[in-house]
Amino acid sequence: MAFFGSSNSTEETSTHNVSTGINATIITQCIAITGNIKGCGTVHIDGTVDGDIEAEEGIVLGTSAKVNGNITSKSITISGELTGRIFGEKVEITESGRVTNDIHATELLVDGKVDGFVQATEKITVDKNGEVLSEKMESKFIIVHGEIEGNVTATELLEINQNGKVKGEMTVKKIKVDEGGMMLGSMLTYQPQSTSASAAELDTTPPTQP
Repeated sequence: MAFFGSSNSTEETSTHNVSTGINATIITQCIAITGNIKGCGTVHIDGTVDGDIEAEEGIVLGTSAKVNGNITSKSITISGELTGRIFGEKVEITESGRVTNDIHATELLVDGKVDGFVQATEKITVDKNGEVLSEKMESKFIIVHGEIEGNVTATELLEINQNGKVKGEMTVKKIKVDEGGMMLGSMLTYQPQSTSASAAELDTTPPTQP
């Protein structure tokens, strides 16, 4: 386990990348870093970082964390404040988490607040405390216990559970709304783009006679 700065420090500023080759890196609450962080294990942030963060295994932003930069990892948990883009496989925004900017994930769970473009290849779950304001949200399965405002595309299923609320333009293949769930706005049927048409099928010009 590595700690940046001593226990007596109130702030540390670095203009260089910070790299670690061990299992965990911790930025404590009293530490502030300017620069990028890259690690092969897990990075846990409780302090302030102005720069991009990349870790192979996981990134955790604690409740006191404030990060201005993009973050990339397999597993990402946000309980603090992030202004920047997220690139991850499994991403969770807890009740205290705040994210401003784009999210790109495989699976996403939101129980905090998100303002930005949201895309998950497999599933998005907006839990009961989740609030999402998104110009565009897209996934195969979108399950809503909280609130979404914006354009929503569910290529397989949009499920609005009790107390869930979706406001905006919804493009869906299937939709399920439980009693108590609410949808406000317009709804379109999702039509996948066809890529099977061949050049011969698209060419309607009659063949030239010899």
